[in-house]
Amino acid sequence: MEHLLGPAGYAMAALGFALIFLLILATKRKRHLQKRLLQGLCLLGMMWCGIAAWQQLYALSRLPPLLAESLFNLCLIVLIMSSLTDSKRLSDTLKQRSNRWFCLFIAVSASLEIFRLMVPVLHQKVYFFLHLGQAIIGLWFIEKIYRSSQQAARHAIKPLSLGLGLIFGYNFALYADAVLTNALTAAFWQGRGWVITMAIPFLLLAIKRLNQWESRIYVSRDVVYHSTLIMAASAYLMAMASVSYLIKVAGFHWTDTAQTLFFALGSVVLASLFLSESLRQQLKVFITKHFFANKYEYRQEWMQFCAALEQPDRSPYDKALAAAMRPFGCEYGVLVVKKQGHLRPIASLNCSLKHPDIMPTLQAIGDPVIEYQWITELNHLSRGLDAPPFAIPHADLIFPNHFSLLIPFDSSSQYQGLLLLSQPTTSDSINWEDRDLMRAISQQLGVYLAMYEAHQQLSESQQFDTFNRMSSFLVHDLKNVTAQLQLLSRNAEQHKHNPAFIDDAFETIDHAIERLNKMSAQLRKKQIDVEPSQAFELVEVLNAVCQTRSVQQPMPQLLLPESFTSFTLYASKERFKNILCHLVQNAQDATPADGRVTLQLAVTDEQAMITISDSGHGMSDAFIRERLFKPFDTTKGNAGMGIGAYDAKTMIEQLGGQIEVQSVPGQGTQFHLEIPLSKKAATILK
Repeated sequence: MEHLLGPAGYAMAALGFALIFLLILATKRKRHLQKRLLQGLCLLGMMWCGIAAWQQLYALSRLPPLLAESLFNLCLIVLIMSSLTDSKRLSDTLKQRSNRWFCLFIAVSASLEIFRLMVPVLHQKVYFFLHLGQAIIGLWFIEKIYRSSQQAARHAIKPLSLGLGLIFGYNFALYADAVLTNALTAAFWQGRGWVITMAIPFLLLAIKRLNQWESRIYVSRDVVYHSTLIMAASAYLMAMASVSYLIKVAGFHWTDTAQTLFFALGSVVLASLFLSESLRQQLKVFITKHFFANKYEYRQEWMQFCAALEQPDRSPYDKALAAAMRPFGCEYGVLVVKKQGHLRPIASLNCSLKHPDIMPTLQAIGDPVIEYQWITELNHLSRGLDAPPFAIPHADLIFPNHFSLLIPFDSSSQYQGLLLLSQPTTSDSINWEDRDLMRAISQQLGVYLAMYEAHQQLSESQQFDTFNRMSSFLVHDLKNVTAQLQLLSRNAEQHKHNPAFIDDAFETIDHAIERLNKMSAQLRKKQIDVEPSQAFELVEVLNAVCQTRSVQQPMPQLLLPESFTSFTLYASKERFKNILCHLVQNAQDATPADGRVTLQLAVTDEQAMITISDSGHGMSDAFIRERLFKPFDTTKGNAGMGIGAYDAKTMIEQLGGQIEVQSVPGQGTQFHLEIPLSKKAATILK
């Protein structure tokens, strides 16, 4: 069997060159000098290795393999020359004098070998020396192409250098030994076939990576993966056989039982390795990272991501959601942010913000997904294929779910949220590269949205600053009114007819003057004196609001629960009453006189829920989301300042609560004010 080892190596190498030739032939790129040279190189390599295998199998003359080797080396050197000069024609490649001399040297070697086939001239040592020179020329060109390539291109050059370096390095050692000993060592000559076989995968990888060779060969990841498993299994079996051989050489004798146990143990270990899912996944990631180009063109993805964020006529939330959905081909999605400890959907594309699957999913796993920054596939959770670092409440999740992905984001400013996306259409399964891109996009979106929120807050501050500047002009007008009232008061003393009536009028005017002077003083200081907080009964304030707003139709009605217990709130009583009056007045303004406006109170041990309902014209979701709570944005023209709803939202949130708005155009609106029992109020109640 040992005499077949050498021919088998050359036969394997010939098959490898044939496979590369067929792959290049199958590519649809235009014909190019490098492509033609590659095809010729594969044919010559196939011929060279086939002749060498035939020669060893039947112990024929070594001259034909040497001649085929010279032709192979000539074609290979010309291919490297054309790659270095990026030549389109062979004549351009041979313009350099050094290139012509190298090619002439190899051509003379091949000519002498052809001549010696007919006439036995020159000593065989001369031919060994000529092939030694070819090996040196090959090594010199390998060093040159690696040294002349830029740092970014060495990723593609490295496999070529390794593969050709292996062939020419072995040839150098083979022919250097032959020159010294005046004979080709049989072991050296027989082993070269296997060396060429080991170099072929490097050449295949180089052909795939080098764009200027114009032959983009694609090798499936699955093919490389399964080939790697087969090679690993072969290496393992070889190792086991080596251990058996060493035991035999050491003089030990196998018993049938020991041999059977050894074989069984080796099979179990091999099977356990191949059945290990973690090992298989790590192997797949390693192969994909180190042997294949990236799945995504990250420069292009980044440019398209930035372009999506610059789309006009869309809100920043819609732009952020669209930018996250585009790379993965998701059909629909929802953007959710965390505010005041609550997850709120604030933007959606191709689906409703009130989709029935959104809130159950967020309530079940929304918070832990954000806390652990865990990209979650819902369909994997349903089948138990995903093992996140938190407990999964399967009973609270909806399966099947219309959404497939939860992608969290968290900026350095603690701006948190997540993306609810449909099933990606760009690939059947999500791998490590998809997750890396999702994580990078979500981080950038977190920063983008946090900056937008900061910009909005800054804009509001600037608006208040403008309001303060405007108030300076108002102070001037108020001073004029005050002066007129004072003049009226002084002149009225000369025209009084009814002393009681006039005295009362003076008292009223003096009170107005005092009030106006106080307002003027506050505006000069550019701040309003904050009223102190106090404990008050909530029902008392609600009754006062209904009484105050009874001057306008429809009159508000207060609805209290049947089993009502008192609820004490600790806040600014006057300010709280004012914001409720403003919300009730807005409801009255939006409702016809024959409509209805109600205040409803629901109380628990921990919070109170005040619901202000009307049967008016209602509001759109876009208006609620973009304009309702925006300061200085009013629909009443000069009759309003646009800060009432904003002030109500601000105060409720300062009390630790929240405002929810539900409205249907043409049917009415409901404001839900959730107010928790404050610690100060709880202390007072005790």
